[in-house]
Amino acid sequence: MKRPNMLGDSRTKPMEILLVEDGLMDARVTIHALRSSGVHHRVTLCRNVAETMKFLRREGVFARAPTPDLLLLDMMLPDGTGIDILEMLPEIPKNRLGLTTVVLTAADDPALKARCEELQVNDYIAKPVSEAEFLRVVRNQKTLMVHSTPTLASV
Repeated sequence: MKRPNMLGDSRTKPMEILLVEDGLMDARVTIHALRSSGVHHRVTLCRNVAETMKFLRREGVFARAPTPDLLLLDMMLPDGTGIDILEMLPEIPKNRLGLTTVVLTAADDPALKARCEELQVNDYIAKPVSEAEFLRVVRNQKTLMVHSTPTLASV
């Protein structure tokens, strides 16, 4: 029996992606690349640290927010940095487990990259982002999701 292509299969759970990006043009480029990826997904855009933390904590208008599978995180935000978000992630129930974090930044700072590694960031991609590199990261995450989903045989 031929196995269906699980990455783009609409019957699989969509990948929940939280994009934290204050630049609307950068957000547009990222969302376009996601659409081109062939990965079934839903994207939520947050534009600053405060909004992102409300989303992750499911506060206020975000009370029914999905738990993200992938966090795409810009480092320079109007009310803080991506590091602020990364440092608060362990305080968020359930969100840190299984959350892949990818930093997208124009900053060329070895200390920043080292701090991201300390905070267990899964990938660090320099802007301008190579579309091929970005799509590799997204597709790898979706593959991990598909292979970690329980099957009827394992239940």
